[in-house]
Amino acid sequence: MISDFEYKEGQRLPFQVVNKVVMPGTDEEHFVLVGPDERKHLLPEKDYALYNITVGQTITCTVDKINCSGKIFLEPDHPYYKPGERYDFLVLRLSYQQTFMGGVQPIAWVRDLHGLEWPCPIDQSEGIEPGYSYLACRVERIRKAELQLSLPGLNSRLSFLKKGRTYPFKLTDIKTFEGQEFFILKDIIGNFHRLPVDNYPNHGFKINQEIQATIIHFDLAGESMIEPLHPVYVPGKNYSFRFVQLEKKIDLFGKVEAAILVEDVFGNIIKVKPDLWQIEEPNYQPDQILCKVYKIKKGRPVLISMEPKNDESNLEKSKK
Repeated sequence: MISDFEYKEGQRLPFQVVNKVVMPGTDEEHFVLVGPDERKHLLPEKDYALYNITVGQTITCTVDKINCSGKIFLEPDHPYYKPGERYDFLVLRLSYQQTFMGGVQPIAWVRDLHGLEWPCPIDQSEGIEPGYSYLACRVERIRKAELQLSLPGLNSRLSFLKKGRTYPFKLTDIKTFEGQEFFILKDIIGNFHRLPVDNYPNHGFKINQEIQATIIHFDLAGESMIEPLHPVYVPGKNYSFRFVQLEKKIDLFGKVEAAILVEDVFGNIIKVKPDLWQIEEPNYQPDQILCKVYKIKKGRPVLISMEPKNDESNLEKSKK
């Protein structure tokens, strides 16, 4: 059934462009898209002016993100570039930016087929002549029509680290970079990594401590994004969280967007996407709800509601 359709991040699906609307209180026009669930979704026209999208057209979009309230963010297929593919780009100029360890990261600014300029981190600038040299850059991602480019060989120094694997790191220092404090972590072969101090106030990190952290991904410059193991919560396990409130709002098309707010053991407020029965229950206000820890992100658990549907004890608690 269409009502049972569930979006998942990374899906590529057809959407029909049925209309254009101006957002209330602004002069920004949005395309109105209808997808497999027959519900309406908005796409800002200004971000995709070069895509030549028209009303009546059917376009393919990737589900780029689903937030904790269930809102869907879509990314239309680029008219030429595809994520994961490599293309030759003309280098227009070179720039340099400081790294968190005090080194220098060279950046090649390249031009795409539309004449737009995009940065691509490179390992060295020797031999590159702006205005003449081409780089075979890989399109890592396209978001809001912006190309995110990389040179795959830039990650070679971290090639022993595997995405999704957990490794030991030694916390060696705290440094300030671009106005933000970071923990500096050293891996087993001497490479350095960083973690924002503000994201981990409850982890009790100390200088010279060894911590276990999981490799999440690598950014375009080859820097690793890592997530330390949480001191309490383990991904894949269920925990009870104190219920705070159920937030509801109605979008432009009359669709309910809702989120359950719960509190973790450290007093942090976490948003959870509710199930339909939780949204429709008129007096939903339990003391606690059961949630699965899907993953840890920036030091906090990302949760999925596991409250059983039509569980009488839960409904009784909701009516108190």
